Amino acid sequence: MLEVVTPLVERRLAANGQGRIEAGHPLLPLGLDALGRASGDPRYFTAAAQAKVTGAETIPITIPRICAGSDCRSNDLLRGSDLWVGPWVGESGRAKVASLDLAFRRMALTLFDREALLFHANEDAIGERHFDAKINATAFAALTRMVDALPAEDLARLEYVALYREMARTVTRTQGPDALWHARLDDGSTPADMGASALFVFGLTWGLNTGMLSFNEGESAALNGWDALRTPDRLAAFEHDDAALGALLLASAQMAERRW
Repeated sequence: MLEVVTPLVERRLAANGQGRIEAGHPLLPLGLDALGRASGDPRYFTAAAQAKVTGAETIPITIPRICAGSDCRSNDLLRGSDLWVGPWVGESGRAKVASLDLAFRRMALTLFDREALLFHANEDAIGERHFDAKINATAFAALTRMVDALPAEDLARLEYVALYREMARTVTRTQGPDALWHARLDDGSTPADMGASALFVFGLTWGLNTGMLSFNEGESAALNGWDALRTPDRLAAFEHDDAALGALLLASAQMAERRW
């Protein structure tokens, strides 16, 4: 599994010449950290720790404003750097993510469609049947982060597990005939979204690895999605998209750690 993605990372490291990576999205350092854990190669841990995240994606989260007023937008939380800061494991990273519990539940209460089992982009979209793949893939991955961050006995964690399982039903149902997920989950004629597809594969594989999903709930979708992503022409789409590359690294690490 890892041999599929390591050439992409090695080219990024070589291009810098110092074994460091400047990332345009915090998902890339997270993916590098996951790759380091799965491969045992300390260079990837080092690159993750030293990655300097630049650009508009590193949006600090102001918790009181997340869906507290009349303008609730999922990206206020999902694109915020606080949600993706630090490695997936470790007390400091978990504490930072756990601190977003109230904000995440506010967002879910306002924007999660109980019929479609997907997130709306904002309050203006409520009532419409259009669902953005990138937003929902990010939310799906964020749910795994919330579950991992909270203690097993925390009641909020049980809510996130239930929300994750509900989303998983729609995620598997909206996978296209090409085994990818498309820009609008309700419209298979829209272009395939490679980054969203990688996050969905990651989220499903995480669920299978942790026992949150049974084999018949996500195995085929995860394996078919991974096979669809790893073709040479599709891998090329990840070269210059840091968020998508980070998602691919997360997916590959989960695939490498398969327990099923």
